[in-house]
Amino acid sequence: MMLKFELKPFDVLFFGSGKPFNRGDDSSSIFPPLSHTIAGAISKKITTFFKIDSSKAIKYIYGPFIKRLTVTSNEETIFFSIPSNIYTARKEDNSNFFCILNPLENQALKLFSPQNTNKPNTISTFCVYTKDETEIEPFTGFISIKYLNHWLDGSLENKLSDTHNDIENKRNIIKLDEICQNDERIGIKINYKQGTVEKENGVFRVSFKKLKIEPAEEFSFVVWVEFNLEDENLKKANLGHDQIKAIFEKQPRVLKVGGESKTVFYEIEEVSFFDEIKELLEIENTFVGFLKFENNSLSIFPEKIIKIEKGEKVQILFLTQGVFDNFLPDFLNRCGFRTISMTMNSCLNVTLYSSKSTRFFSKAIPAGTVIWAVAEKDIEISSENTSSLSKNSFIGSNLVLIRKEKMKK
Repeated sequence: MMLKFELKPFDVLFFGSGKPFNRGDDSSSIFPPLSHTIAGAISKKITTFFKIDSSKAIKYIYGPFIKRLTVTSNEETIFFSIPSNIYTARKEDNSNFFCILNPLENQALKLFSPQNTNKPNTISTFCVYTKDETEIEPFTGFISIKYLNHWLDGSLENKLSDTHNDIENKRNIIKLDEICQNDERIGIKINYKQGTVEKENGVFRVSFKKLKIEPAEEFSFVVWVEFNLEDENLKKANLGHDQIKAIFEKQPRVLKVGGESKTVFYEIEEVSFFDEIKELLEIENTFVGFLKFENNSLSIFPEKIIKIEKGEKVQILFLTQGVFDNFLPDFLNRCGFRTISMTMNSCLNVTLYSSKSTRFFSKAIPAGTVIWAVAEKDIEISSENTSSLSKNSFIGSNLVLIRKEKMKK
């Protein structure tokens, strides 16, 4: 059984990536935080209580995602990072405008040809918007389960183009600056032995994030956690699900999260992530799980089997960040897919190893990345030994939503 954590910050938060940071630089928090950041805070509380190694105590973590509580109606809504093929208007006077970019296939553009660009060879074409001349741009935002449902079944484009739906669109698609605000602060690196500023570049600026609290709305983080009850350290401490739950029910219900170990309050309840998103899974041929690449094949956790016939198209949406050893379309190609198109709004750094003198980091794709691919052979995406997933240093990454459809003949 899973525990659902709702995290409510007391103060500003800072979530770092693997981007190198030197004193004298400006440092800005990423948002939303990476999954393993939250997993680390939760597992550390087990260590605090029982003085054991809890690094493998979590089997799966789903999130973090955003929850909005509308105080007046007591309505709760879960939001995910918005699919990166949803764009908004570049001009601020048209902030209610949203549109969807689709892969350009079997069309000729006068402006350019995909083959004459520097796109990777493993991607066939680009996603474009051709309905009008509106200047558009990507943005960091979040989408409700309801609208993600429309995105999956193909009806969202019509809703976004209908001006009568502006109010509903704004309720179900929210931009980052509507959820949180930046809080700029100056930091000083102190030499405590001498009581002076350390070196000339001892002053630096940090941009924290602070969740907004409006009179009618409150925002928080939510994650679902399934603990690894087969972990040897938990077994030695005689910790089962009920004992672990009891730890987190004790007061004070606080965790230290992110840079500078800021304190967040949490509430817990016993509920499955898959029960909470069941309306997404009711859409035919839609699957959610952790995607893993190994030995030229794809695996998905928890246990399930996805059979994809030759010629079927798949659409893959990353609900959390994706961490792979190589360019994802190259992996898909080796698994038997031809990548039609891919959209992503940025690129993340995640730290592989860090010490006082050395840091190694890897590139990661952000939540909201979308990939369109077609199977060039019959493919089966199945589960393998689930214990291998908990060894991932970036636990919670690669949580994807896969939607498959038959190719039109």
